[in-house]
Amino acid sequence: MSDSKTNKCSHQPCVCVPSAGEKYCSQFCKDAGSEETEIACDCGHAPCAK
Repeated sequence: MSDSKTNKCSHQPCVCVPSAGEKYCSQFCKDAGSEETEIACDCGHAPCAK
């Protein structure tokens, strides 16, 4: 059985999926954390690129 739940990056505006066991997809998102409210993510990964 596979787990259908997708673990999204913990940085609120980010739509990326982090590596197994990680909360964030990148150092950018880890540094941003949840300190500020943002409307877009600038982590540089394709799903967040505008």
